Amino acid sequence: MANLYGRDATGADAYLRATGTGTNVDPFVVAHDVFCSVHKSAFVSASGNADLVALVADKKIRVTSFLVTASAPCTVKFQSGASSDLTPPFHIPASGNVALSNNLGLFETATGEKLNMVLSGTATYSAFVSYREV
Repeated sequence: MANLYGRDATGADAYLRATGTGTNVDPFVVAHDVFCSVHKSAFVSASGNADLVALVADKKIRVTSFLVTASAPCTVKFQSGASSDLTPPFHIPASGNVALSNNLGLFETATGEKLNMVLSGTATYSAFVSYREV
């Protein structure tokens, strides 16, 4: 990780963190110091309950954004470890979607538990999440 001097998101002088080596093949990727530079993402397309992110020992999975689309009316919710609800059921109409985002985090699993989705209905859905391990 490189420390660079530049401007932050508000235009003020700041030291910024960057990953990469600064070459054409591996350029610097800068993240404002309020945000984490280790965001990960996961995608699943299913017609029933599905695991989105596998458990990580001694870590929580903090979701920072998600998008879910469905082919038919249904409800979906996120769970920690296939048993603890992290969200209320989101009602999705036919060919509809639901999306939320917050760089600080929307919800997180318990330590060492996977993140999964629970579907009610017979829809086929696709889900995308951005998350980080904390």
